[in-house]
This record gives sequence, structure tokens and C-alpha cells, in this order.
Amino acid sequence: MKRYITKIVLALTVLSVCIYSCKQLDDTRPFDKFDETAVWSSKSNAMLFVNGVYSSVLGLYTNTVEDEVRTSNIIQSDGNAFTRESITRDDDYGFNQFSKIRSCNLIIEKANASAALAEGDKVELVAHGKFLRAMTYYWLARRFGRVIWVDKVLTENETNYALPQTTNIAETYNLIMKDIDDAIAGLPASSPAGIATKASAYALKSEAALQAAAYTGDNTYYQKAIEAANAVIATGKPLEADYEGMFNEKARFSPEILLATYRDKSNTVVSNIADMQEAIPNVNNDDLKLRNATPLFKLDKVFEDWGKYSPTQNIIDEYLVIDAADPSKAVKWDQSSQFLKNVTKKQSPFLDSAVVTGSGSINAIIYNNRDKRLAASIVYDSTAWYGELVTTNRNGNLNRMIKGSLNSGCCTQITNAYFRKGIYNVSPRPFYNTPVDYHWVIFRMGRVYLNKAEALLMQNKIAEAVTTLNITRQGHGGLPPSTATTAEAAWKDYKRERRVELFKEKDYYWSLLRWGKYGGNANGGAAPGAKIAELLEKPTFMEINATRKGYRIEVINFQLNDQRMFDETRRYLLPIQNSQIVRHGAMTQNPNW
Repeated sequence: MKRYITKIVLALTVLSVCIYSCKQLDDTRPFDKFDETAVWSSKSNAMLFVNGVYSSVLGLYTNTVEDEVRTSNIIQSDGNAFTRESITRDDDYGFNQFSKIRSCNLIIEKANASAALAEGDKVELVAHGKFLRAMTYYWLARRFGRVIWVDKVLTENETNYALPQTTNIAETYNLIMKDIDDAIAGLPASSPAGIATKASAYALKSEAALQAAAYTGDNTYYQKAIEAANAVIATGKPLEADYEGMFNEKARFSPEILLATYRDKSNTVVSNIADMQEAIPNVNNDDLKLRNATPLFKLDKVFEDWGKYSPTQNIIDEYLVIDAADPSKAVKWDQSSQFLKNVTKKQSPFLDSAVVTGSGSINAIIYNNRDKRLAASIVYDSTAWYGELVTTNRNGNLNRMIKGSLNSGCCTQITNAYFRKGIYNVSPRPFYNTPVDYHWVIFRMGRVYLNKAEALLMQNKIAEAVTTLNITRQGHGGLPPSTATTAEAAWKDYKRERRVELFKEKDYYWSLLRWGKYGGNANGGAAPGAKIAELLEKPTFMEINATRKGYRIEVINFQLNDQRMFDETRRYLLPIQNSQIVRHGAMTQNPNW
């Protein structure tokens, strides 16, 4: 690791929302550098530097599709090394986060050493540094287990590159938890948007404790997760009534959000946001006319982006429907009384195929009375999007084959569904250079409730766990409550609830690994550390026919996307890039890499 002593550089980039109100240090100085004395002479000056570190560290938790494409929730058009088990120890999966760690250590050391800062300001600044260091190391721990823990600012005279790894994963999480606890003690109860509070740190603890328990076998972490979650719940922060708006411009500062990172349209355009640029398709009226698709767009070229990622039918299937014959029950859409009464399954070469033999269109039968989060998260056939009627049935204007064929990488998506969650409404259209506000939600109340429910399940407190998971199921989903009474049934409902509640929030892949480590009911009855069935699940899409009187469901085999592999002997951790091991010397590679 290179050691540098530099003047503190205040890179006031990327912080798109001015999330901390403070005056300029000196309008006559260059705006990229300030001497240390000036920076640490007051809390407002120091927060300029701290804000920059928040932007850097929280950036690890943005661009939400990155992790979830490793699962069957989201598919990408150019394939995925994870699903094919083609990742290697020569690949870079982010082990080198030392510049971020150094910045965190600078906050801690410089604030502590400042003679100008008031004692209370020192305490808060150090807490920010420790929170950010914990966030960085938690990001690393989920991937690599053992880390190189650096808790001081290294100098240019320190030439020993052979810094030790933590002795085991338990030590990694012990150090992370200590930083979190220290941060909780010093962070304020409220902060400007984008800056951590006590509740943010408790939220981190409630989740990191679950991961620690799974990877260390230390069951005491479950109670720590519950106590941390209870501390957040005690703040009285509500669930957001507008679930969709919490992820776009309508409720971007929702009280449910405990921590997010924000960008402002003054320096952000659509092409800066992978979640938009790579999720919105590239289709125009010429494409529609060529293939007699309907309806034409009122605004031609309203969709002119890259269209690289798509939600799958697999995730759509997880959103339950309220049964018409018994509204106290929520069931899978093809198990409802309204479906069984009006639709007949057919024998076919596809995974599933059916026709309407009763009344109504297939859309009305399968989409009415669904979990409210489906329409808030996914654009499907005959729904409005950017002021247009989007149709994805066989002759629809955003059917997956509207370009005549599927293209690798760009620019048509490969399912008949699109993202609504996390997509901002911009005018006149989401073109690459259209200015856009944006934010990524990192922690929120819904996530905390689910962390608590999981810890309760692991303590075999089934009734209390079900009551807790029902908070989001009913509050955000609008569904009747789960009535599960056995551990097996409760885990089934919990896993589905977490999957849909936190869809596209960088959670599902890491939760699957955690549940695989637990084993038992958390992983379909398998032994701890066994294969994970969900990571072997082939991604699918639905095609509704032109008359909307039938559908078929197929496996997506484009670009080998139907290849799903998971080597349980090594995939619970990622490989440390071999060049990092060579550089640092006193390190060992993760098992079987």
C-alpha cells in the first residue's frame, strides 16, 4: 500500500445536494486545496472534508443493479460472470479501498488533535469518521471476510507493506461493531440529508450483526441486531405511505429514509446515473411502425437510453395477490380463485402457458389486487410511464423484440418488464443530457423492521417475527397479514417479503448468502454452507399475446443467461485480487480461490 502525506484535498465534487450548510474557508484561495489548520479550525470547515468522504464511501452503496444481477431478480443483456462461475482471483472486486479508509482515519485523527475545535464538535466529527470507516469495512467484510484493518493515518516513512489481515472473520466483525458503537455514542440524533445520525448507525448495526452471526456462528449477534433495530424503531419514524415516491423525486426526503446519498440536477444528468441510463430502453416510433406495434408514442424518442437491465418474471412472481374469494388471504397470482376460475393452463414446451377461458383479460386477472409494491416497482403491460401508455404484449410498443432481435449490451432489454423503482420523472424525456435530481436509499425503516424479523426468526420467536414482517407486508404491500405459525412457513413468508420490499436495494444477493450460511429453514432445509437454490434459479420472462387472452413464460437463454452455477466451496466469499496479495505479502487467499 502506498503511503502518502498530502495536504487535505477537499474534492467538492459529486456532493450534488449541499447537505451541510457552511461558509467558504477563504474566497481568495484555490478551491481544491486548503491547509490543515484552516480545515480543522472549525466544525463547519471540517464538515466540508467530512461531506466529501461521505460522498466517496456511500458511493460504494449506489448503482443498485450491480449486486442484484447476480440473482434471478434482474437480468443484464451482456451476461454475468457470477452466474456462470467464471470469476477468478485475477479479477478486481474492490479489495483496495485504502484511500477511503485513509480519509476516515484523517477525520478521526485530525479532529482529535485539533486545538481549535470544541470538545463536543470533536466527538461528533470522530463519530462520523468511525461510522464511515465501519461502512467501508462492512462493504469489504461481506465480500472478503478477512480484511486489512488500518486504524491510523499511515505516513510516507512507513515502508512495511506487509500489513496483517484480521486473523479471522470474527475479528473483522468485532472491529466493525466497535466502530459502530463508537459512532452511535457520538453521532447526533438529527443531521442534514445525506449525513448519518444515531439511527443510521443503529440501522447499520442491525444488519451487520446478522451478517456477522452468519459468518462467525456467534448467536449473540441476533440479540444485538434486535436491540439495534428497536433503538431505531423507538425514534418513531414512520413507514412512507408513498412507496414509489421514496425512490424518486416525490418523496426523496421521506422520514422513513435513515440514510441516503443525494445528487442535484445542477451537476447531474441522466447519463451520470447508471440506474436510469442503463435501465430505460431505446425505442422510437420508426421501430413501432416497422413492426406494426401499438400504440405509437405521443413523444417520439421518449425512450432513448441503453436498456441494459431488466426485471425478470421471477421477481414479478413474488408479488402476491389478494384472493377474490377470500380477501383475508394473499397467494401467488396463478393460485388465486380469480385465476383458477377464468384461466386454463395448457400443455406446451414452455415453462408455463395458459389461455383465458372465462371472463376478463389476462391482465385484469393477474395484475388486479396485487401487492402494491409491484406497480410501484415495475412497469408491465398496459401501464403508464413518462406520460405514455406502455404495452409489452406481443405487438406492444415496448415488447422485448421491438427491434427485431435482442442485442448484446445495448439497446433493448430482454424481458417484457421495466423498472419504475428508482426511476426519476424528468422532462421532457430521460435523455442522456437531461438534468436530474437523484438519490440512492441506503438504510430505511422498512429494512430495519426486516432485520429485526430475521433475528427473531433465528431466535425461534416465530409469532413476534411474523408480527414484525407484517409491518412492511401490510404497510407497503397492502396485503393481508401472514398467519404463519411454523418456522418453515414463517421463513418462506419472510424471504418473499424481504425480496419484494428491498427489490433493487442491493440486498438480495447478500441476504441469500447469509441465509445459505444459516442453513435449515433459511435455505430450504439445506445444511449450513450448502448450495443456494435461488442462485441456481434460471431467469424467466412472460409474453402476453396480442389479444391479452393468454400468456407463456420462458427461460431467458440469450447470451447464456440461462447458465446458473454456484460453487458452495468458495462462493460465500469473493477472491482477493491476486495482485493485492502480491503487493501486501502477509495475506492469504480466501478458500478454494
